[in-house]
Amino acid sequence: MKFRTGMAKCTEYVDLVQLVLDGEASRSQEVYLKRHLKMCLKCLEHYKLDQEIRKLVQLKLASKEVPEGLADTIRTKIAKSA
Repeated sequence: MKFRTGMAKCTEYVDLVQLVLDGEASRSQEVYLKRHLKMCLKCLEHYKLDQEIRKLVQLKLASKEVPEGLADTIRTKIAKSA
C-alpha cells in the first residue's frame, strides 16, 4: 500500500484495518491508519466493529473445551486419507 500525504479513499484502508487487527501491520502502517481513523468516523466504526467481532470470536473459541484425544483422532484420519 502506498502511503499518501493526503486523505486516501476509505476503501484503501479496509485491508489495512485487517493487517492492524491481525498484528501484521508495520508501525508506519499503523500510524497511517490511526491518522485516518481520527478523521473518518465511517472507517473508525468499521475498525471498532471488526475489533469487537474478533474479541467475540476469540472469547467463544477460548471457552470451548476440546475433548481429550481429538488431535490424535484428527491426525489418524488425515494419515489414513492421504
